[in-house]
Amino acid sequence: MSTSTTSEAHALRFAYSTINWGTKPDLAAAFGEIRAAGWQALELFDHSLDWLGTPQYLTQVLDGLHAATFFGGVEVPVSAESLTIHKRRMDYAALFGAEMYGLVGGGRLRTRPPSADEYKNLAQACEALAAYGDAIGVGLAYHPHVGCTIETEAEIDILLHETQKTRLCLDASHIGLVGEDPVAHLRKYQQRTGYIHLKDWAAGKFVEMGQGTIGLDFDAILRELCAQRFTGWVVVEQSRSDESPARSAQMNADFLRGRHYALELRAGA
Repeated sequence: MSTSTTSEAHALRFAYSTINWGTKPDLAAAFGEIRAAGWQALELFDHSLDWLGTPQYLTQVLDGLHAATFFGGVEVPVSAESLTIHKRRMDYAALFGAEMYGLVGGGRLRTRPPSADEYKNLAQACEALAAYGDAIGVGLAYHPHVGCTIETEAEIDILLHETQKTRLCLDASHIGLVGEDPVAHLRKYQQRTGYIHLKDWAAGKFVEMGQGTIGLDFDAILRELCAQRFTGWVVVEQSRSDESPARSAQMNADFLRGRHYALELRAGA
């Protein structure tokens, strides 16, 4: 069990992703279940603007929950239309004080690794969105992901070499699934990490934290973030579950609280 003190735990800000409810959920119901599990902040995961509704409506259904981060996906090559869509979504995110906009993609072919042109296209798209977000106060963080253009440490290095403003959304499970060490990534990419995704993996599927079988050491991950005095968001992103979304949110909350990490946000967070 983690030996982190309460003061160390308070150095971390936790949020919960809406991904497990799908892209078109009953927002009020989903937010209510997230709130009931004790979370005070969330990541809005790949919901279209028409589904989120007007800023006034979303504010109403959030009912005090903090919109910490937004998330979306792209295909490679990234089109001009896709960039425009993400810019509009970043504009919307800025209205809620979201600090980061996460981005994943594109789909990786099984027959070959990405080409140099594909790496470059994705990097240029990320950097264009990062520059746009810089002007409105929303950071852009690319999410290395199994089955996508950027999977491994070597590919992260390619992306970061081709960009300056683009940051990373490091996901412990996806780092572990390519046989790499999440703590080593947190140390190596400390200066370029925008925020974090946490979830676990077992028997070919994502599971709640602490239920996995690939050796993810969440205590070590969280201790490292505390040691760095990491100020970004730590988002529990439970992609799927055999449990109900509400039960899953509660299980993940219990896991963190059982290690003396607080979900409550500090004043001004």
